[in-house]
Amino acid sequence: MQTVTENATDSPTRKSSSHSLDASLGCIGIGIATASFIHMLSFPWWMSTITGQLLLAATLVLLFFPRSILALCLFLLSSLMFWFQRLPFVPNHIFFEMLIHASMIGTVLAVTACNWKKHLSPVELRAAIYEQMRPVIMGSLIIMYLFTVLHKLNWDFLNPAVSCAVSMHKELAASVPIIPSSEWTQWPTIIGTLLIELAIPIGLWWRRTRVPAVILGLLFHWFLALHPHGGIYSFSHLLYALYAVFLFSSQEDPFRTWQKIPKLGVLAAKLAGVFIFGTACFLQIRAYKNGGNFLTVNAIGFYTWILFATWQVATYAPTLVKMGWRNSPSPTLRPISILWIFPVLVFLNGSCPYLSLKTTTAFSMFSNIRTEGTGNNHLFMPRLKLFQYQDELVEILESNTKYKI
Repeated sequence: MQTVTENATDSPTRKSSSHSLDASLGCIGIGIATASFIHMLSFPWWMSTITGQLLLAATLVLLFFPRSILALCLFLLSSLMFWFQRLPFVPNHIFFEMLIHASMIGTVLAVTACNWKKHLSPVELRAAIYEQMRPVIMGSLIIMYLFTVLHKLNWDFLNPAVSCAVSMHKELAASVPIIPSSEWTQWPTIIGTLLIELAIPIGLWWRRTRVPAVILGLLFHWFLALHPHGGIYSFSHLLYALYAVFLFSSQEDPFRTWQKIPKLGVLAAKLAGVFIFGTACFLQIRAYKNGGNFLTVNAIGFYTWILFATWQVATYAPTLVKMGWRNSPSPTLRPISILWIFPVLVFLNGSCPYLSLKTTTAFSMFSNIRTEGTGNNHLFMPRLKLFQYQDELVEILESNTKYKI
């Protein structure tokens, strides 16, 4: 295993600055904590389980101590334990988040092991952990985006009569009347979806275009979050939180927007965030008890997300304006080789439909991809029949579900 760098203390600690080197770790800590809040509003399963209550407690601890390695590990383990119990019935983006959380725990262990005898200060250690997380999360996020595009290159997605892009656009237009939904919007919707979802990962790959790519991602996922389908705004906030690794190294201060706020003000803001989350939970429970439908409950979660997303964008805004088209900061430490196993796992997960393993939780988000049985609707990707998990399909003949089959 490689050491963090030839001299781990040279890179993240010798630059004099007016902020702590672990500020960026605190930024992503708050980001994933608020993402956990939004997941809970999207998927209320946590309320009825002990692991869900533990996840809530760990989320609160991380929110108030976002720079603590112990709080971070407690949250990551609680999140993995909760969602692992829900497998395989978890949304695509939650499975992706599980891979990200596993990589973050792996990074903490690897960096701690590599620097065991180097006597780094706690702040230096946290800075080193963050710098090692950056390339792993960057690579994983880019791979996930590319697979969402690859899966959509199939005959059904390109067929306006059955394309998920078209159907989702119509559903969105029904919720937001100012969005046109005439027949002429079908092909622009299909092509535009492919181009934007391809432009974001390509832009994130190159340092010079990362800031425009982040801005495009913020706008695109805000627009997608308007759709009433459950969990989309949850996915948006996860990406909002992870964009931080493309914008900030340990040498930058993500909190420059809030520098003038005293410590009591920061505490008050966090308490306000908890109050907003708690109020939203109460309103959702109340809505269900009063006979409210899913759309009402989902709307409560969406408007709550708007508040948390606004904070996230306000935190990023000064950096986005300052950088413009200039290169975004690269990781200041050489990646530990063993950590690349996590982007490889993300790649393998995205490849599952073509390896005869699975088609769900493989980043096949509203993609129309079908590789089960003897069919394969992809334009050019073959399905390698390495396994038999997609061969024998079940035909539902009768059901007591209230939904139409």
